[in-house]
Amino acid sequence: MKKADMFELTPQQIDLFKAQDFENQPPGTILRDFSALLNLIDHKGMPLTPSCLIAMNRLETINLNLSHPIELRLKRTPQKSYPNINGLYLLLRATGIGVIDTQGKKPLLKLDPSVLDSWQSLNGAERYFTLLKAWWGRATEEIIGARYAPGADILHLILGFFRDFPKTGEQTIKKPLDDFSLRYRPAFYNLALLELFGLLEVRVMPPAEGRGWIPQQLRMTDWGKVLLGSYSNFISKAFRQESESALSMLGFSVLDDPLQGFEKWSQSFRPFIPTWRKELVIPELGFQPGPHVFKISLGGQCWRRIAIPGDAFFAEFAAMILNAFDFDHDHLYCFSYKDRFGRTIEIDHTYMAGDSDNVLASEARIGDIPLVNGMHIGFLFDFGDQWEFDIQAEDVNADLTIKKAKILDKHGKAPEQYGYGDW
Repeated sequence: MKKADMFELTPQQIDLFKAQDFENQPPGTILRDFSALLNLIDHKGMPLTPSCLIAMNRLETINLNLSHPIELRLKRTPQKSYPNINGLYLLLRATGIGVIDTQGKKPLLKLDPSVLDSWQSLNGAERYFTLLKAWWGRATEEIIGARYAPGADILHLILGFFRDFPKTGEQTIKKPLDDFSLRYRPAFYNLALLELFGLLEVRVMPPAEGRGWIPQQLRMTDWGKVLLGSYSNFISKAFRQESESALSMLGFSVLDDPLQGFEKWSQSFRPFIPTWRKELVIPELGFQPGPHVFKISLGGQCWRRIAIPGDAFFAEFAAMILNAFDFDHDHLYCFSYKDRFGRTIEIDHTYMAGDSDNVLASEARIGDIPLVNGMHIGFLFDFGDQWEFDIQAEDVNADLTIKKAKILDKHGKAPEQYGYGDW
């Protein structure tokens, strides 16, 4: 890549990067508050709601252990009412340190021992940028309960907020209703994270009965101007390469792949942070040969139990499910599951190859995905009639001897695929 095509920092930006003391006085309180959350999760795990958010009876304890507790005067205080906790939970999941255990009746938030060990081996600078990378590179609003939206990422929200921020570096919200746009762009949890990372100073409105956390005044810090400004300039520089050859020199679309974008951007300033040497290590789960036992439900009273080898493709699994419920195979389908970070991954029917960016059912094997006991997989068949099957992994790598998929148990009469019947 030619030097003219590369993104470069200004001397002032370089000086501020060099001046940061991440070990003794890191920007903001993010490292202290993230550690406080980790310390509150014991070996038994932290109870979650059915939608996999922190149970309400645990939120105030977490809040009081943070650097700047929030005072709320609301009758009900779900996780989203605490923007600071909402943001920290987002980071916990997006780093891979926090994982969801669904084997019991209620989901639990637990810490992955190997990823936690890796985290504890990092120094202050490495921890700070690990969290920033998880936030800007991997996090999605789906992790904190928003509806799944393909291609949506948090980086768009943050950079849009920065580009529209007043040139004075300050913004005042005079009345509670004037905060409406901030609730969605960048969203309150992102405002809280901007403050936790030391990028923004947030003063909130005084507590009042029935009122939650509402920002009153925002001020961009010098560190925020440098970090957000350099990333915004990096993105703009990339998109100014209008010719196909220039884009190919960059090698990627920076907003299509935020994680890769973060890596490219960080190369511009990483030499000025010599203590940033290591990265958080997230182990990859290898191929699981199986066989695996799944319970496939269609409604509350109709289910089938199927065992299938790990080397079987999802196309074979789909055919087995449809046969087990006496359905024809004449419609498209899609499998979906949550990865360890809480993001939805889809596997599409082979016939969708020209219209889908997802992996295809004829290419993905059952043992390729990160199966754990209790994990749920969605199977949507027939995009018109919307037959929604729930697949639950009951026994991963079961002690069975089978060479091909096999129905182990049946319960309840399957509905009529066409017609109205009694379903």
